Amino acid sequence: MDTFNKNNLNILDLPDEILLIIFNKLNTIDVFYSLVNVNKRFDRLVLNSLHIRNLDTTRMVIKSYYDRTFSIDNNVLSKICEKILPRIHHQLNELIVEQNSLKNILFTVNYPQLDSLSLVNFQKEILFQYLTDNSILHNLLTQQIQHLNIDVSYDPKSKGSKILSSIFALILSTCQRLIDLNFCQLFYDRKSPIRIYKFPSTSCTSSTLTKLKVSVATFDDCLYILDGRLKHLSALIIHVKKISLSFSNKNKKKLPELKYFSLTSTEPTTHYDDQIIPLLRRMINLKELTLFF
Repeated sequence: MDTFNKNNLNILDLPDEILLIIFNKLNTIDVFYSLVNVNKRFDRLVLNSLHIRNLDTTRMVIKSYYDRTFSIDNNVLSKICEKILPRIHHQLNELIVEQNSLKNILFTVNYPQLDSLSLVNFQKEILFQYLTDNSILHNLLTQQIQHLNIDVSYDPKSKGSKILSSIFALILSTCQRLIDLNFCQLFYDRKSPIRIYKFPSTSCTSSTLTKLKVSVATFDDCLYILDGRLKHLSALIIHVKKISLSFSNKNKKKLPELKYFSLTSTEPTTHYDDQIIPLLRRMINLKELTLFF
């Protein structure tokens, strides 16, 4: 009798605690699509406001080293927008979304508690258009977002450094509450360096940003970021494509706010003593340092 009962256990016989452990091991989108509206108990557990704080609406499929897709099936997206988001939108703190689903997800509901946003696998031109033309996204970035992750798709034919640099400057000017920015550094093999050192002195400023992760083309771009325009920057993780001689490395102003500094480069450099050391001497309160080149 005991053996018979064990062999005929149903998932509905499991206690709530075990079901929650199982659900947490599964992809959130799969759980929503498969279990919401199955019965009231599943709805209560899956949509529990104590557990649903972030929503990842992407699914990465690697076709080749550089070719990846992040879109979810249209039927799944439709159910998420029509059946799920209206029930959980008010409790979400974090949202991860890719280019093809952004409009549907943003236009479905508002997100009063949202303060963290990841925009994944966007074409540079499309992202720039969204940042300049989409009022809903603009309002979110201006009024709510404190943590922002940006990822752009790889395009071997693109010469998009200029537009990507403009996107970086636009984000800093738009996001009035931003404290943490990861700009095109979500994936190790998708570093997209920007060139900003020739931008006007009034560009790329922020009085709120404390942490920045970014890839730049030259050491001059690194110096540009550390010339005082980011007043409260305490952590900088920066990849410099090439560290060469810079004639603009004359700024002696101290950087008392900077506590963590990581500098990496894929190319060797012979300018450690004349370029990097003078920069490090400005970091008078540095607590942690990472150098790799």
